[in-house]
Amino acid sequence: MRIYARKTLKDDINHLEMFKVTKIGITKYEDYFGRAYPFGKYDQIFVPEFSSGAMENVGCVTYHESYLFRGETPSAAKLLSFSNTNLHELSHMWFGNLVTMKWWDDLWLNEAFATFMAYLFESKATELEYHDQVWVENVMCIFWGMNADMMTSTHPICCEINSTDEATSIFDGISYGKGAAWLKQAYNIIGHETLKKGLHLYFKKFEW
Repeated sequence: MRIYARKTLKDDINHLEMFKVTKIGITKYEDYFGRAYPFGKYDQIFVPEFSSGAMENVGCVTYHESYLFRGETPSAAKLLSFSNTNLHELSHMWFGNLVTMKWWDDLWLNEAFATFMAYLFESKATELEYHDQVWVENVMCIFWGMNADMMTSTHPICCEINSTDEATSIFDGISYGKGAAWLKQAYNIIGHETLKKGLHLYFKKFEW
């Protein structure tokens, strides 16, 4: 595992916390997904003027530099937010890279699962001093989904997409927030172990 940034920003990287969260995530995901981390490396790169918050690539996640703690003592809220993003992108190594949906109709299989898994396992990471605040922050994600659902542009979590141009319109609070809220309800109904068994079957059947 490696972390990259501009040399002038190296002192602003909380690398101990990043490696700690990443190792916790890999350990918990490997157990819950029933599949070892599928790639030979894991790089995390802070990119100048990056166009989004973070992006998963195979074995490499890119971050916006706003996630750095530049001249500040990191608050619990910022640590919580960045750890959640870290775990979200790490989850994509399984949801998105190991298993990729056939078409954009099922974008939620990437984003809703990565969102929910990040919150779930961040809340279970007792090694993190802020783990008990995770579901409070999750409310903001739910509101993101609710706000998107009130617009005329609302759509089902899983919806028909006819082109890649059209696909860009569903990277929104419904695919992420509402999808994750639905998964949380399903998780609470069927239980931790039942979902775990289902995911083991899912990854075994659809990997690569």
